[in-house]
Order: sequence, then C-alpha cells, then structure tokens
Amino acid sequence: MPIVFITGAARRLGRLLAVEFARRGWDVVVHYRSHADEAQAVVQEIARQGRRAVAVRAELSQPLQVRAAFEEALQLGVPDVLVNNAGVFPPRTPLESLTAELWQQTLESNLSASLYTSQVFAQVQQGSGRIINIASVGALESWRGRLPYNVSKAALLQLTRNLALELAPRIAVNAVCPGILQLEPGETLPVPVERIPARRYGGAQDVFDAVYFFATATPYITGQCLLVDGGYHLR
Repeated sequence: MPIVFITGAARRLGRLLAVEFARRGWDVVVHYRSHADEAQAVVQEIARQGRRAVAVRAELSQPLQVRAAFEEALQLGVPDVLVNNAGVFPPRTPLESLTAELWQQTLESNLSASLYTSQVFAQVQQGSGRIINIASVGALESWRGRLPYNVSKAALLQLTRNLALELAPRIAVNAVCPGILQLEPGETLPVPVERIPARRYGGAQDVFDAVYFFATATPYITGQCLLVDGGYHLR
C-alpha cells in the first residue's frame, strides 16, 4: 500500500488530509510538533479504517529532528508522497512593528521546514515519489500587514520550482495554493464571501482533491502551482 507523510497533520487541514488519504487506502505518517493527543487521535481514526498510521514529532526548523522523524516513520515503510502542510499564518503586523523574531519564525515554518523535509524525503525515497507543498493564494498577492506570510509563501513557490528541477526525473514536485478557507463551522474570515466568484469559501475537501491529484497524477506534471481559490485571484 502507498504511504504518505503529512506535516502538521494533527489538526485542521492536515488532519483532514490524513484521514482522506486513509479512506483511499493509504498508510499515513502523522507529523506533529506540539499536539500529541490530537495526533494520536488521528492515528486511531485511521486505524479504525483498517489502515496503518504512526505519529512522529519534530520541530521542522531543526534538520536533525526532521531526519529523526523520517527514521521513525520508516517503521511503516518508505513514504511515496510527502505533503508539506505545516505552516503559520501570523497576526497582521505593520512593517514598523515587525520584529526579527516574527520574520524568522515565519520563514522557518513556511519555507525552511519544507526544504529540510524535502531533502530527507529525497534521500530515503530511492525510487519515484511526489512532493506537494501547501502554499497559498497569498504567494501571488501583497496583503497589507502580511509581509512575512506573503514573502514566505512566494518563496515556497520558488522552492517548489527549484526542487522540481533538482529532483527530476525521479521525484515530481508541485504546490497547491488554497484561497480563503473555512475549516471550522462559523469561523470568522477576513474576506467577504461576495469577493469570491464561486460565492463560497473553500473547504478542506477542496484542497484535498488538488493534493490527491498531484499525489496520483503522472510525474510528467512537475513544478506547477494549482490555485484552489474559487476564482479569488480573478477579482
């Protein structure tokens, strides 16, 4: 059975991705940083579906911890697909209030972590594989007060393209760029739904469909970014 390694899989979008992969017959490596109980709950939910899963902890900004997490994950086997989902969406911060700490933390979480996981994945996956980076429509836009986020996600798209070149023809690397997502019922969002041509917010299932496409599509598709935003970028 194929194996997928998903970062940030204990909660919200990552959790749904993990569960949906399991429903389609995949075994899942559930990465988490600080939500151990939630990660174990995801593992148990996957087990109830008859699939195998293991929870691995790592601070993804630390390369040694990343390597240790992959070594632990090998108890399931060598992952076929890596989904770099973990990331942060820091609070709106004016430029004059932006600290070096916030800048560095955002880049580490949204950019460096995906580099480190991709490096190790490419080393352990000796055959063909897939890497899917969860970026954002914010990678293509400039939002006031969101400088670290916009820059980190834009850089993640460039990392996607460079990795696609470096790892071809063995590993295909692509990105999914979600728009405005409503992951919890009644969740307050900063963009009125009327500004989205599809007239609804995106959901986790919308993102999963794009991720699963890249996970199973021909490896001839590489270095691409797929917008999943209901046409938000067209406004």
